[in-house]
Amino acid sequence: MEKPGPWPPRPQLDALHARYVQEVVEDLSLCPFARKCRELGRLHRPTFLNPPSPHEAARRLADLVTAHPDAEVVLLTFVTRGALPGTPPAPTAGERAFADTERFEEFVKEVRDVYAGLPRVPARFYMVAFHPAYTRVESGRPLTPDSLVPLLRRTPDPVIQCIRADLLDQIRRQAQTAAEARFREEMARLGPEFLILAERAIQSDPELSQDIARHNFASVGAGPGRQRLEATIADILASRRALERE
Repeated sequence: MEKPGPWPPRPQLDALHARYVQEVVEDLSLCPFARKCRELGRLHRPTFLNPPSPHEAARRLADLVTAHPDAEVVLLTFVTRGALPGTPPAPTAGERAFADTERFEEFVKEVRDVYAGLPRVPARFYMVAFHPAYTRVESGRPLTPDSLVPLLRRTPDPVIQCIRADLLDQIRRQAQTAAEARFREEMARLGPEFLILAERAIQSDPELSQDIARHNFASVGAGPGRQRLEATIADILASRRALERE
């Protein structure tokens, strides 16, 4: 019987995380700027082979952004055995902590706080958790844009997605400007008096994250889109699970 190779098998792990970005996020159009960001070399994936402290993770992000000032998306990736359902329990206490979704989310909050408190932070980032063990919240109820979100965030290993704040702010402003233009056009069709009222009471669209959630729900919340999403993620996670069984 062939002996298992050294852990972790980096080429295979890196390939699976790249598949998630390209086949799930990009090909299913889950993020409006993901593909362009990657193609321009502004997406970075620092990988931790052992669970770091919140300070170590925050410092790694700060150092990376200092070295790459144009970085827009940073995927802090934590190779964790036992995080995926169906794999043996993690052999270390640190990995067991990261394998638990709630404890990992607490870790993300700590990283966020530590990063915000660092002196001379090179750029602000919005941080959210991705985890292979995420499941549907309140499975007995109909799926909604909000309850779909964790199902989209099933990465091969725990990940902190860090998106540059000024990038999201710029996209949010563009989305709001487009929404206002559409609203004005609709009011203008009703007559000049309605356009005047619109100018006085115009409201911008809700937060960008809600817009993206609605778009993703329309695309992959049901039907063929949902089937493709589940099949793609299932194949990626099955390949990740196999690495721990080799």
